Amino acid sequence: MVDSLYARYAKLRDRPLDKEYRPQDSIRGRILLNEHSDKLAVIFPGWHTHKFPVNRLAKRLVKKGWAVLLYDFHDQIIEPSDEIVEKSFRYVRDQISKELLDLNKKHEYQQIHFIGISLGNVSMALVAEGFTVFNSATFVVGGEDLAVDMWHGLRTLYLRDEFKKAHIGLRRLDKDWKDEAPMNHARRFAKKKIKFVMSKSDKFILPRYQIKLLEDIKNVGAEVELKTRRTGHLVTIVRYCLFDSPI
Repeated sequence: MVDSLYARYAKLRDRPLDKEYRPQDSIRGRILLNEHSDKLAVIFPGWHTHKFPVNRLAKRLVKKGWAVLLYDFHDQIIEPSDEIVEKSFRYVRDQISKELLDLNKKHEYQQIHFIGISLGNVSMALVAEGFTVFNSATFVVGGEDLAVDMWHGLRTLYLRDEFKKAHIGLRRLDKDWKDEAPMNHARRFAKKKIKFVMSKSDKFILPRYQIKLLEDIKNVGAEVELKTRRTGHLVTIVRYCLFDSPI
């Protein structure tokens, strides 16, 4: 119910695409809190998430003694252009990987934990290719395949319609976005401790695609702790950020 209502509300609030947007704009900003702790949590937030509830998650982690690096992604990190989306995520991968390498060289963190939320799981999986020395990760309502998730998700139906107008089908999009599919980076989570938060009534990233990603991660030998929620996409995220044990 909440997911359906929000999808309608969000569609009314969506602004026209910024014609000046470039892939280099995909990272709107980052905040580093409690920098000198010996353990670092990196938060990859979901789509159209700029403050709440991830800011509350960051504060909770700081109270637990973590340094927190919280990123802020542009809303057009996903848009009806297969080429721009691909370039945006490649920029995110390269830029964040470099920043983490430099930050870890400076502080030599004893523990590094990744947290991916919704669409942020795509960025997290890509960064795991460029920065491999993280110790553990949390997937919150993560899907296996960006193209498939977008095509079938309630929140992104209008993007699917725009691709159809451009005569771009799911088969082509899935091929173009092969590298952006978290399933193709599952190996980077092998032998790591993984927390997987799944929504069983998700309308944005359908449960069957969350299950597929979970299976991908298990199949590479990750040590997985599964948390299932009967709430939808949005409530599951809010609950995780505000109340659940984050790591």
